[in-house]
Amino acid sequence: MAGEEKEEKKEQGAEPKKKIPVMLMVIVLAAVLVIGGAAAGYFLILAPKMKGEGKGEGGGEAKQEQVQKKGTEEGEGGKEGGGGPMKMLDPFIVNLADAQGQRYLKAVIQFEVDNPAADGEITVKLPQVRDEILMILSNKTFDDVATVAGKRMLKREIASAVNRYLTSGQVTQVYFTEFVVQ
Repeated sequence: MAGEEKEEKKEQGAEPKKKIPVMLMVIVLAAVLVIGGAAAGYFLILAPKMKGEGKGEGGGEAKQEQVQKKGTEEGEGGKEGGGGPMKMLDPFIVNLADAQGQRYLKAVIQFEVDNPAADGEITVKLPQVRDEILMILSNKTFDDVATVAGKRMLKREIASAVNRYLTSGQVTQVYFTEFVVQ
């Protein structure tokens, strides 16, 4: 009997020792999951936003070249065949023409052109094109750009204004890849 009591004491004494490592493992595993989740959230959500905001002057040009290559690889047919080459412009930030002057518009515009020569011509005449777009955007009020119909009219107006500067091709579509009014 004395031998059985000693074995029971050994089992009881060994039992708490087994629980401590298991409990420690659970805590460590939970901590690793929390840290891993935080790291994944940072890299998937915050890092791309910071990368987009922090790009330097050279970043926009590289992005434009990638968009140009993508547009020419997809084909240069008509609107139904996937569209022509794409030309992305740097963001526009303007004050709207509201009475109080408290609202501003941020827009990122991308053009679809009917041939690569028009793309090159836009690059050459970029100061005139940007000036024309800035004049159009800054003369708009919040009511002008708040509706879908207003945005479509703005697209047509921009395409028409840019096409006046082009001789080797035309802008066939204007796309807003970002459009924020605040």
